[in-house]
Amino acid sequence: MATKIPPQGGGWPAQRDSSIQDVFPAAYVRRCTERSLANLGRDALDVQQFHVWHDVWLEQPPWEATRAEMEKLKAEGKVKHWGISINDHAPETALHALSDPIFETAQVIYNIYDRSPEKALFALAREKELGIIVRVPFDEGALTGGIRPDTMFPEGDWRHRYFQGGRKAEAARRAQALDALLGHEAQTLPELALRFILSRPEVSTVIPGMRRAEHARSNAAVSDGRLLSAAMLRKLDAHAWDKNWYGS
Repeated sequence: MATKIPPQGGGWPAQRDSSIQDVFPAAYVRRCTERSLANLGRDALDVQQFHVWHDVWLEQPPWEATRAEMEKLKAEGKVKHWGISINDHAPETALHALSDPIFETAQVIYNIYDRSPEKALFALAREKELGIIVRVPFDEGALTGGIRPDTMFPEGDWRHRYFQGGRKAEAARRAQALDALLGHEAQTLPELALRFILSRPEVSTVIPGMRRAEHARSNAAVSDGRLLSAAMLRKLDAHAWDKNWYGS
């Protein structure tokens, strides 16, 4: 069972000028952990993660108090493993913290478009045997082929902002380019997206979004151990896309 501690005050993403005393003070970390245990009806959390992180917090004296509380919660058996859910598209903001042995997992955005974890995080994962949990494997739907220029989202759906302006048309164009790679290695874009991620030896697991039972079945079927060929991975290199639509 894995869960997260939300930043106190709800700030996202973590800002360089913020303080760990305001975001993850020791008492708050304990309070959130014990609340999660009660909500889940568990005696222990397999993985407890900080929902945001910035390495600047390591330079602040309150970090030692927070770290000590983490050690206590682990010694009490309430948390088995600690992890960090890294800021969107910014794995470089957590590399120093993840070098600390108290952290054993990193949740990060990684997909055919976003290759940022390849720059330094994956090397750290290999060196430290860090568990890598990949989120947003379908780029919020852009990598499923389901986003078209005329796609409409329900009132209140946050994707209306994420795919604002000409973004839907751009997403559709890039998905169409990937269609040409479908065949015996992957028959659908979602399968291609998941196999790309699972072909990285550093990745421990992927957490794709699923809205229907058939999505759950088809996603789970990709966990058959079959990796993409080196030739296919080279072709996918041309589809890397450096963007951050969350921040605008």
